[in-house]
Amino acid sequence: MNIYKVLIKRELWENKVSFIYAPVVVSLLILALVASAALYTKGVINGNGVHFNTTSNGVPIEAGVSVDGGAGLRPITGEKATSDQIDMKAAVLANPAYFSGIVTGVMYANCVMLYLVFSIVLGAYALRCLFDDRKNKDILFWRSMPVSESANVLTKLVMIFLVGPSVILVLNTLVALVVFLAAIVYFTLHGVGFGYLIASVINGGAYYIPLQIFYELIFSLLMLAPVIGLALVSSAFAKKTPFYLFMVPFLLVGADKVMGATFGITLGLSKLTKMYGDALELTQDAFMLQHPLHFTSAMILPLLTCIAVGAALIAGAVWLRNNRYEI
Repeated sequence: MNIYKVLIKRELWENKVSFIYAPVVVSLLILALVASAALYTKGVINGNGVHFNTTSNGVPIEAGVSVDGGAGLRPITGEKATSDQIDMKAAVLANPAYFSGIVTGVMYANCVMLYLVFSIVLGAYALRCLFDDRKNKDILFWRSMPVSESANVLTKLVMIFLVGPSVILVLNTLVALVVFLAAIVYFTLHGVGFGYLIASVINGGAYYIPLQIFYELIFSLLMLAPVIGLALVSSAFAKKTPFYLFMVPFLLVGADKVMGATFGITLGLSKLTKMYGDALELTQDAFMLQHPLHFTSAMILPLLTCIAVGAALIAGAVWLRNNRYEI
């Protein structure tokens, strides 16, 4: 267990910018944006949202954040604010879901940005982690230590399947907590009952949404296990650029489709790809925010198949790690 602790610490140290610093900066920017909108607009709701103003008399430009019936917030682009103004205190008192929507809306906005960051981070990490060990000759050091190659590869998987989602969970929770506390202070100072606001959050489910997102992210990564396994195999096998090797199966699928359409000859790669696409479509709610994933028995076989294919590819990466370690 101490060996795995050391390995994970090493991975975190070497990848702290992409796994820690970048996501934290993104979340801080989201909070700064929300705080700026609240301060500079003084909480004025024009039409259906909070709009940024460019003049002292409050003339809005075509940008801002919209309140969707208390269900959350969404960015506005190309929409002009109306002259109607909504008293946020009255709106919260009239519909408790507005308060919960403010908290969850900011958290979802943060989550969208973190998804974008980690889709790049995890993809790049899976493609380069084993390759960099060989390129930098780090693998020679680790082979001199009492650490198996299986343990090294397992550490990379922990970074992808657990550390990344855990960072998103922590940041989503902290962002929701900061917005919740700030909004509690604001509305209680404006005469809205503390218990009323707490009940709004509880009834709206804002307190468990970060955990739901965490669960859905883990599930989606398991469904993507074949792609992640392919990336690790490419990283373990490539001599120069793992990305080129990673793209080979996709190019073969494209060629198979062309051959099938032109000459009626196919190797079945298109069919396999379609089956995988159908499996992802069946579990698409795991990849979509604000679409709760409801696990059904129909998802068991696709999930187990993806895990099995991913495990086979990861085993191949371990074998390559044992037998191909110098570039």
